[in-house]
Amino acid sequence: MNDSDRLFAGVIAGRVGVVSVMPDGTISDGVAVGLTVLSGAFNPLHQGHEGMLNAATEITGTVGVFELSVVNVDKPELPEDEVRERMSQFAGRHTALISRAPTFLEKSRIMPGASFVIGYDTAVRLFDDLYYPTYQREADPDNTGSATLAAMSEIRRNGCAFIVAGRVTDDGFKTVQDLNVPAGYRPMLRGIPVEVFREDISSTQIRRSSGTD
Repeated sequence: MNDSDRLFAGVIAGRVGVVSVMPDGTISDGVAVGLTVLSGAFNPLHQGHEGMLNAATEITGTVGVFELSVVNVDKPELPEDEVRERMSQFAGRHTALISRAPTFLEKSRIMPGASFVIGYDTAVRLFDDLYYPTYQREADPDNTGSATLAAMSEIRRNGCAFIVAGRVTDDGFKTVQDLNVPAGYRPMLRGIPVEVFREDISSTQIRRSSGTD
């Protein structure tokens, strides 16, 4: 087993926090500081993902990468063969990360200084208490009194922020300006102007149209 194989096996098993996979397939431990990161299931990777990441890097001015998490908050853990299949989509095209960090709080701990690229629908969940554990005062040095705000404060202390793309919802097209953001946290979220990027297609729609969902 070579070094790349050991690192791949290590991140799948949880012995390694995150690995970077170059377009040529080279794998290295960890990530650079300050990347622009688009996380997703990439089932499949499509032009909307690529366009959103490109638009976000124009805003941040930093290197853009994709990130596939083996563990997802709302979905079953990915088996190794599925991880390999989804990662094959980036080969020769993009740098991609593999981690076992299902939440942005956990991602911020292993990707310091990252700008996370998300859609409006995901941005809404950033401030939804359902996605956070029970509040623990000892884990909240800012004394926010809220598990949600304690997590967002830690993400901010880790130097991370969010770039938000608009999304079509049942109530029309929504952008970062439509979010209900608690006082003091608005600077953590920047929007991608609709004239720069708008893509209404989703991976789910692609799978349905191809009969694979």
